[in-house]
Amino acid sequence: MIDINMKVQPSFYDEECAIVFSFYFDKATKKIGEAVVYTCKKSNEKGYNQDNIDTDIQENIAYIKEFSIVDEYQATSMKKIQHFLDVIGIKKCVRHNHLGNEIAF
Repeated sequence: MIDINMKVQPSFYDEECAIVFSFYFDKATKKIGEAVVYTCKKSNEKGYNQDNIDTDIQENIAYIKEFSIVDEYQATSMKKIQHFLDVIGIKKCVRHNHLGNEIAF
């Protein structure tokens, strides 16, 4: 794995009920890129509790809003972002393609 440094700056947006993480990457003293990831709860399924009452199943999900990293460091940077998200309990990370469809990472 290429040795790069990652710095994380979290922010909270009340109106969107989202935590936004700004990631900054560098190698030695050279900046190699940055990414912005929104995290929030997504309700997309119905579940049933023990009394057979339907409830919304919510999952924590991350959306990559910006990803501008030098090509040769993109894979390593994405692995670092995914590891960070995994540590804070977010298992699903998606990005939208040019058609607006979600692409899972």
